[in-house]
Amino acid sequence: ADCAILIIAGGTGEFEAGISKDGQTREHALLAFTLGVRQLIVAVNKMDTTK
Repeated sequence: ADCAILIIAGGTGEFEAGISKDGQTREHALLAFTLGVRQLIVAVNKMDTTK
């Protein structure tokens, strides 16, 4: 693929959990890179729930 979209949860504690060593966000970003994706669009979801 030429590009991928990665949606990250912006809620309190959700971003940290997703980007941690065993988090799904990190896993999906690595998977996209492994599949040859070199361009990534990052969108933040639930930004209104942060404090």
